[in-house]
Amino acid sequence: MIFYMGRRKKMLLQRFNKKGSLQDLFYIAIVLVLLAVSVLIGTKIATEFHAGISANPTFVADAPLAITATDNAINNYTYAVNSGFLFITIFFVIATLTLAALVRIHPIFIPIFLIALIFLIFFCGIMSNIYSGVAEDDTMTSTASRFAIMHSIMVALPFIVGIIGIILMVVMYKNYEIG
Repeated sequence: MIFYMGRRKKMLLQRFNKKGSLQDLFYIAIVLVLLAVSVLIGTKIATEFHAGISANPTFVADAPLAITATDNAINNYTYAVNSGFLFITIFFVIATLTLAALVRIHPIFIPIFLIALIFLIFFCGIMSNIYSGVAEDDTMTSTASRFAIMHSIMVALPFIVGIIGIILMVVMYKNYEIG
């Protein structure tokens, strides 16, 4: 029975042995950009749908009710997604830092970490430019202006990832004990 419990505990530790690293920051950047672009496109579709209902003479009797309902849905969606994007970003950062605290790595790897962090910051600059290209398109400008928090995070993504990367380095390499 004791052997079984030890084996079970070992299996659980292997299953949940996740580590926070630069790879997590890479995934976070990709997820945030994909989410932001998807939100912009989805909101643009909803706005066009709202404009289509407003301009359609077929909906004369139900037009005020339909216009009000879609306007409320778009406004509530905008507020919820804007706040939710900030929450998701903070959650990802806290999860990565928490998982990084569980890792014990020798400080000899700090130069490699810094080189990889520079490449990651460069990659995040490219991802930020992709978002900016979509958000600053003529058809998306009014849609992107509704999401002030999301836009600020995405424009400053390389800076945010750089700061979180430095904090991640300190968290990862502080656990090493000599001797």
